[in-house]
Amino acid sequence: MIKASDGAIVAAAFLSSDRLLSTENSDEKEELARAILDYQPYIKRRLRTDDVKAIVEQMHGSHSFCFNSFLTNLNIEYLQWNGDRFTVKPEKLSEWLELLSLIDGTWIIAQGYADLCKQHQFGAQELSNCIEKNQCPFALPQDQIGNQFADNHVHLGGHGYLGPSLLSFCLYGNTINQEFKWPTRSEYSLYESGYLSKASLVNEVGILADDTASRLFYSDRSMDSVNGVQTFQGKTLDAIDQFPNISEAQKFISRSSCLSQPSVKRWLLYTTGLLTDNSPNSSLIKLIRLCNILRNYMIVSGVGLSQFVEVSRFGMRKSRSELQNKELIDNFEADIDNRTFREFRVIPKFVLGNKKNKPVTPKYFEKALKYIFERTLAENTHFVIHFTRSGNRQDKLQEDFRTQIKNQVEYLQDFSSSVTFSEKELAHSQLLNEVINTSLDLRKAIRGYDVAGNENELPIEVFAPALRRLRDSKIPTKGLMSNRLSKPFITVHAGEDFSHLLSGMRSIDESVVYCDFQVGDRVGHALALGVCPTSWAKRQQTAYLTVGEHLDNLVWSHQKALTVIQSVPNLVGVLHLLQEKIHYWSEFLYGVAQPPKRLYDAWLLRRNCPVVLNISQRDTFNASVINPNDPLYSGWVLDFYNKTDACVQAKHIDLWQTYLFAELDKNYTKRREKIVKIDCLGKSSPETFGYKHGSYFDSISFSELDLYEAIQDWSMEYYAAKGIIIEACPTSNIYIGRFEHYYEHPIFRWDPPEQDWLKQGEKYNRFGLRKGSITVCINTDDSALMPTTIQNEHRVLQKAAVEHFNVGVNKAEDWIERVRRKGVEIFKANHLDWVNK
Repeated sequence: MIKASDGAIVAAAFLSSDRLLSTENSDEKEELARAILDYQPYIKRRLRTDDVKAIVEQMHGSHSFCFNSFLTNLNIEYLQWNGDRFTVKPEKLSEWLELLSLIDGTWIIAQGYADLCKQHQFGAQELSNCIEKNQCPFALPQDQIGNQFADNHVHLGGHGYLGPSLLSFCLYGNTINQEFKWPTRSEYSLYESGYLSKASLVNEVGILADDTASRLFYSDRSMDSVNGVQTFQGKTLDAIDQFPNISEAQKFISRSSCLSQPSVKRWLLYTTGLLTDNSPNSSLIKLIRLCNILRNYMIVSGVGLSQFVEVSRFGMRKSRSELQNKELIDNFEADIDNRTFREFRVIPKFVLGNKKNKPVTPKYFEKALKYIFERTLAENTHFVIHFTRSGNRQDKLQEDFRTQIKNQVEYLQDFSSSVTFSEKELAHSQLLNEVINTSLDLRKAIRGYDVAGNENELPIEVFAPALRRLRDSKIPTKGLMSNRLSKPFITVHAGEDFSHLLSGMRSIDESVVYCDFQVGDRVGHALALGVCPTSWAKRQQTAYLTVGEHLDNLVWSHQKALTVIQSVPNLVGVLHLLQEKIHYWSEFLYGVAQPPKRLYDAWLLRRNCPVVLNISQRDTFNASVINPNDPLYSGWVLDFYNKTDACVQAKHIDLWQTYLFAELDKNYTKRREKIVKIDCLGKSSPETFGYKHGSYFDSISFSELDLYEAIQDWSMEYYAAKGIIIEACPTSNIYIGRFEHYYEHPIFRWDPPEQDWLKQGEKYNRFGLRKGSITVCINTDDSALMPTTIQNEHRVLQKAAVEHFNVGVNKAEDWIERVRRKGVEIFKANHLDWVNK
């Protein structure tokens, strides 16, 4: 989770705390001090009460709690005026990104434009032009050289900005579904306790914003108070229609209602209008705080994918008025130009349509492609379909879910082999205002398949057969004219969120092994492959796993150790310890101790689809030898092609069957789901593993941590040799993961800026197992939930290389330039021209 400085915490508390929404009959200083303490989880150190009091006194002496003065000082501290836009000062980039994780930077940018208008006599027309044409919503600088950038890991639903949603509430009075499940924000103690109602927050923002903005159009500011008003009245829109725009503030507000502008620009125009007004307005600071609170509930704030999924599924950010662009259009337009390439991840129904058991009807997808084509971005955009992990983790068979995926695969195969979808005519383009004699090949716009979601819910084994089947591309074209496509690639989210490092490492390897990764296939995030095991152990301290997962980790690491010790013989001593642990935990789980090789062979069988093999809970599994040329099993099954695998007496098959039907054996399930407490530093007790005081426990020795690092190095080299690519998402990994700084990101180990660090015996090749780097590309992931741009992702890593690793400026620039070019090459290697010319 990103950690902030004292200054960022104070700014967030003053501009966003729910404690300050009402300061009646209270001491402002005391309330602000309490508000600052609410932000303790986000700060880099423990706050002393005396320090907080001193911070409050200093702030009161500088600003007397005047929000305009406070915003102006923030603008001066963090941003610089470049003649046609505001951008963050280079030396303030890290602190600015910390601030954006806690408040909406739009208000600080808007204050800068308001000050230009009021202090330097800039006109609203001139500044509106700067905002609409040049201003980055995050005030992040743009590359001026003309370099190309590729964003190869972007979720369409999480891309873009939150300004359009806030505009829909403030200017148009949109409401939200009261059934929405709100995320949790620890700093908002009044909302989280129920003292203030989250359900009424959107309505309160709309009413207050409408009242505040509409007052700018009336000469008599002594209008009736907003108190007692229960519904949004649309007074601002009425005023824009009824009154001439005389003041600069009125011009900004009026411009914010212009339908031709992207909503994110309109939000900045709207906030600039509010801040440009010279009249005293006590309700504006409350509106700023309410808007920041709303916005922050749409931003990722905690550690782990469970919290991320909670935020990503929160429907509030999708709010749009009929007088705004649709969310899809806003997302396509975000952070894009003709030198930016983007690979969007979408769910299957985005392409297939919503109708079940009906022919594929990709009308929505067709409209999206037409929109992209009209904006001349067809060569810059393609899509990856991602399946979503969601379900009962204890159900290993997942029969219904696997059947559902199998049906989706058949629909996707119908789509990709259909001649009908290879030539969808574009009869007329409204934007280009001309008849177009061209067509779109919808199939070519889909270039890969992914599995996303919380990897702690459903393992990749549930999806791997479907991914292999889709990648095989062994379905004949349906139609008289054959128009074949090159096969798609596979990419899997893995090793992103884990309690135990081995769980993350195994998740990555399962993706590679179960999905049968080939050249050009990718792993998304893969943090467990690069984080230093010792650093992880010190940070984690204690991990909690089920017995089943713990045994899987031990078996997997034992098998990897057998390979590693051939090159690193001094680690051979760890093998005996792992064997002892496997003996103990397998005997506990199965009643009889199982040898590691048998357990590993049973683990491998999980890559097969039990639904296609027709394994039933009611019958004894009687596998016959499968014909390797039988198209029924192609992709779905990788084993059972010889008599040894198919032998019903094979004990590893019995173990696999026990695993699949765990829910039928309550005693087995109970043992498998028992929690093991693991001491990651092996210091708490002289006993290594076992049962004590009513709890099961295990520990990790320093020699095991060395083994983990050696397995990581061996895996990196093995994956690099296979041509596998890692998709790095630095900002996303800091927001969701346990990293607090960009320099902690494992990209510096995967592909270091100093290649000498990979020489034998050096810090990133201690065991001599690596020959070079593994290919990496840099991406944004979900920029609406974790504010960033694709250029910024490259910039922050280059900055970390210089400032933390002491890499020379030119060498760091050469390094990030090489990574940037590789990202563009990856996109272009996969892209197919989906416009038939």
